[in-house]
Amino acid sequence: MASNSNTVVVIDYQDLVNNVDVSEKIEKAFGSHDHCLGLLLVNNLPPNYMALRERLLRLASVFAALPEEAKEKTVHADSRYSFGWSCGKEIMNGKPDVSKGSYYANPIMDEPETSALLQKQFPEYCHPNVWPKDDLPELEEAFKELGQFIVEVGKQVAKCCDAFVHSKLSTFSPTHLQDVIRESKTTKARLLHYYPQTGSLEGEKRDDMDSWCGWHLDHGSLTGLTSAMFIEESEPGLKEVKCPDAEAGLYIRNRGQDVVKASIPRDHIAFQTGEALQLATRGLLAATPHCVRGATAPEEDPTRYATLARNTFAVFMQPSLETVVTEDGRNFGEWTKEVLDRYYDKEKEL
Repeated sequence: MASNSNTVVVIDYQDLVNNVDVSEKIEKAFGSHDHCLGLLLVNNLPPNYMALRERLLRLASVFAALPEEAKEKTVHADSRYSFGWSCGKEIMNGKPDVSKGSYYANPIMDEPETSALLQKQFPEYCHPNVWPKDDLPELEEAFKELGQFIVEVGKQVAKCCDAFVHSKLSTFSPTHLQDVIRESKTTKARLLHYYPQTGSLEGEKRDDMDSWCGWHLDHGSLTGLTSAMFIEESEPGLKEVKCPDAEAGLYIRNRGQDVVKASIPRDHIAFQTGEALQLATRGLLAATPHCVRGATAPEEDPTRYATLARNTFAVFMQPSLETVVTEDGRNFGEWTKEVLDRYYDKEKEL
């Protein structure tokens, strides 16, 4: 059984911007010790964060409730569903994942790459953004503003990661992760809507630990993540509610292979390390497997949470396509195609 964590590292945003030395906290959160979760929280954020979070996460439920034909207009199969709406296209635990829907876009730039050749070669990152301008035009602004806010905080976290790794590995650039975030055109954000669990899907087990999102690693450098917003979708106004199941939420397998439940307070942003950063730092900072467990209704009332949705937002800060990330010389563009093969069926469209 997983343990609850009281040791998630928290860094004050003011310490980040004031250049306070937080190397010990970076090592405790992202380092190589058994207890390291690959996760840290940033609190005491600028006051506009809560409004940005609430606006966008509520829109996830609004978009998911649109008619199928409206959502279908934003689906982009040629990018392997890496822009616009995606539902049931990703493979998790060997089968199509219909437990959640995702909206993908680059929050920094609408057209990351103007080269037609690169757009064709790497559509997962170079295709222009797709927005529901007719059916939910407010999504674009809300998505970009929260995404850009998280990236700016991520730059502050990156500064501290660079300082820590450089102190342990002199050949590591003291601005590596900062440069990745500042220069990259591959930044990708994902607005997630976890559908209410009814227990009625064939093979669905509501009490599986990864019932809402299967075990996986982030493959970028640094991921910024909001706390989840649980919404009772049967009530008018899409009111945010407290999750009624204490076991639901984010689970992480730490460096010591223990499974730990990690809670993110509403007014904090979480940051997780990805595989690209692990490779760049030779394992000094490491990616950790994580999953999401859905709210599990009691056996005597299996539909109790049948209208309870979970919405969240993740921003993946990643190297440029041409950045070499593997020891055998593969760049991020080449390597990431292999990573995406883990989660998408290349042979057929689902």
